[in-house]
Order: sequence, then structure tokens, then C-alpha cells
Amino acid sequence: MTARSNSRNAVHLELAAEILQQSSEVRFVARGTSMLPAIVPGDCLTIKSFSAAEAPFCGEALLVRRDGEFRIHRLARVLDNTPRHIYILRGDALLQDDPPVLRSQILGRVTSVQRAGQSFPLAATSTLHQRLLRFFVRHSSAAAALLIRWHELRAGHSLRQAPLPAASFDSTMESV
Repeated sequence: MTARSNSRNAVHLELAAEILQQSSEVRFVARGTSMLPAIVPGDCLTIKSFSAAEAPFCGEALLVRRDGEFRIHRLARVLDNTPRHIYILRGDALLQDDPPVLRSQILGRVTSVQRAGQSFPLAATSTLHQRLLRFFVRHSSAAAALLIRWHELRAGHSLRQAPLPAASFDSTMESV
């Protein structure tokens, strides 16, 4: 990625964060593979901000900002034994938890995924089928590659691109 596209991507990310802080929604195209099998590169994600009274719950896919990076990972657990709640997230395809984040670093939740022209909610709970897929993707890069290839064949085009930062907003990002 060029310096110009990195700069444009950073502006998109900051704009999205600002929109979400004003109780709104944003949409963007997923690029990474850390949330396979739930989120596939090329999926269009809708992210909705939290109201002041809402709190994220375990199983939700959340957009977080930490150290200038944005990423979407699933909330694995909440540590309540501290003065401020600490949230532990993990990508569905990853073996290790992310470093802890504070509530102020959570920008919103994924409310829907659009893939191949169909929109569906991203469930916080998973079926046996989804848990099995997640297990194989976590433990086998070949399984992850096979899953991406299957989605490519269904979509009729390649989902592989040059590596991008953890959560990248496509230029098609829009405020909803």
C-alpha cells in the first residue's frame, strides 16, 4: 500500500470513529481474515454505535480502536473485578486473545454482514456447525485458505489482496 493510500485509509478510520461517537452507523468492506469463518474478506459490514446506557455483551463482534489501529474481533469475556470494566476480545480465527481494552476504546458492534448480495445479522451465539468451522480455521491455515477459496468461487472473483492494516475501511465507506 502506498503512503497516499495509507493516509487516506487513516482519514477514513478517523471519520468512521467520529461518526460512531455521534450515535450513528458506518459501513465498510472487511479486508482481514482474523474473523473467519464469520466475516470473509469482501463482506460489507454495518457497524452501529452504542448508546450511553448500552454495554457490549460476550459473543458480539466489536469494532475497537487501540494504539491507532482499528479491528473487529469478538468479545470473549469481561473482567468485572476492576474499577473500570476491562474487555478481552479475540478474532474467531485466532488462538490468542487480544490485549485488554477499555469501554472507551470500543466504537461499536457489527450489526449485519452483506455477502454476495444478501444481508444477514452477525449472531453473537454460534451453532455447532459454526464452532466446528471456527475450530478448523483456528488450527489450520489450509482450512482457512480453503474457506476463502470456496467464497471466491461462490462470489466469482478473488478476495485476496495486498495485506492491509487490521481493520481497513474501503473507499466505499458511507455514513448510514
